[in-house]
Amino acid sequence: MKSILTLIVMCLAFSVPVVPAQSVGDAKDEYFRISSRNSAFGVQGEFEGTYRVTKYSVEVYVKKGMLYVSEHCPYQGRRRINYIKFGLGNQTDSSWRVENSSLPLNLNVIMTPREEYPLAEIHFSVPKGTSEDLALRWFVVEIQEDALDVAADEVEKGYAFAHSCEYISSGTGDDVAANKKRCQKL
Repeated sequence: MKSILTLIVMCLAFSVPVVPAQSVGDAKDEYFRISSRNSAFGVQGEFEGTYRVTKYSVEVYVKKGMLYVSEHCPYQGRRRINYIKFGLGNQTDSSWRVENSSLPLNLNVIMTPREEYPLAEIHFSVPKGTSEDLALRWFVVEIQEDALDVAADEVEKGYAFAHSCEYISSGTGDDVAANKKRCQKL
């Protein structure tokens, strides 16, 4: 009997403490809409959905999206859209940068000018630190592409971006993709 009691005490002493998980009711889904349509990028994107901030990540759910190849770009050949991924943008002294990014969603889609490619029901998990201040961050969608109709020695990876309004948590600031026009809270 003494050995059973000792075993129980040792199991309790060395077991992993149980910490209550964050309940679904603690985190709130927030709506977002991101568009780089009519920007200078050759590949443009529109994304709409919700996000939820958790302790270690921002969970992004894209309900619907669209990739579009602009006809106003000097390069009018085919492009291979390799992937898209969501990240958190942050202001630097002279520009901005992406600090944290989700894993990429590989597409490998070939598109030509004026062509659209629909996206729907996609999930991205953007890691974040527990002390990271989202009041000064915004969403950045990175679209990686390759020009296909160029000489083999000229092929380079290209990138296009779509930005949300600055400052995820407040919906204020400037719409980075719209040449610093004021954001409107949705």
